[in-house]
Amino acid sequence: MKIIESKTIYKDGEYPAFPNLAKLHNGQIICAFRHALDRQKQYGRHTHVDPTAKDVFIVSPDGGNTFDPDLHVILDDEMSEQDPCVNVLSDGRILVTYFRWQLVPIGKGPETWGKENFEFEGRSLHGLYDCYVYGTSWSISDDNGATWRHMPVIRDPNIPEAACVRGNIVEMPDGTLLLPYYGSLAPKELSRIGLMRSTDRGESWQYFSEMAYDGDGFRTFVEPFLYLTESGRLVCLIRTQSDYNKKGLSFDDTYLNLHITVSEDGGKTFGPVEEIPSVYASNPFHALRLQSGRVLVTYGYRRAPFGMRAKLCNAELTDLNEAEEIILRDDAATGDVGYPNAIQLDNGDILVAYYFNNADHLRSIEVTRLRED
Repeated sequence: MKIIESKTIYKDGEYPAFPNLAKLHNGQIICAFRHALDRQKQYGRHTHVDPTAKDVFIVSPDGGNTFDPDLHVILDDEMSEQDPCVNVLSDGRILVTYFRWQLVPIGKGPETWGKENFEFEGRSLHGLYDCYVYGTSWSISDDNGATWRHMPVIRDPNIPEAACVRGNIVEMPDGTLLLPYYGSLAPKELSRIGLMRSTDRGESWQYFSEMAYDGDGFRTFVEPFLYLTESGRLVCLIRTQSDYNKKGLSFDDTYLNLHITVSEDGGKTFGPVEEIPSVYASNPFHALRLQSGRVLVTYGYRRAPFGMRAKLCNAELTDLNEAEEIILRDDAATGDVGYPNAIQLDNGDILVAYYFNNADHLRSIEVTRLRED
């Protein structure tokens, strides 16, 4: 894999993060991300929850070479928007999934969401707000992103109310859509991952199956990415951590290696969770099938030297552990980087988008252009 260049496609002095690239049916390439104020100027530190956070996208007028700086809003309401993941279906419909944090005045969290719930999964922000995950929702566009229908929060008794999404939707050969989620079903329970399913082109979603849960209370499974192989296997790449609610343990110290689980029956059931020892799981993963048939797996790397990494794997991802690790970037200022997403252009070049922390400590959306040898 040859690295052609790395460059910034969006930077305005605020806090853009969690990008997602997509090729639309009208030929446009867009990059969606979450945009919020840079709070280090005001409070001396960053946070991934903010009342100004909204989901937006920028457009490339020239096939991914450059992106216009104008922000097109997908969702902007009274909540903190997170992680817009863009999915272009075979008929051109665009589904953007996301989750949101609800914010109330400081001290109101326990009475709003329940004392036990808030103590387990809530947080307080800047001495101003109490925050809690409101749940997963999605928006639909049938006109290449010109207008959006914003859909309700997904509520199902088998899906955590505070469920989150990061990975993209899988469109199965029969048109069924599968969307992985993560979250805890009960207070003090570690996060599990599961699948929800849509049989109506994303108009509604229902619980489908459980993918992974550690009942022993050691591993918490978050931010899954689901990949459909050429043979029809579903391979789920899982960011995995130990219990990050334990006292005295720094968040970074909870990072474990990549874990995977595989379904051989279209997502109805999944096999045992397997650790991939050679891949450090401090970030969510993305897998892209290339024109060659091989699969590019990308991920952020939050150990020094901080940056972005990748593996070029076979069509079934059976060599994830053995494939050579490729360093895309190792020049980030801190570990607040990553959340990659990649597309392949018509000319065969690959664009990997991610957010980055430069020497000036301002966040930006950047891309690395790759080419297969």
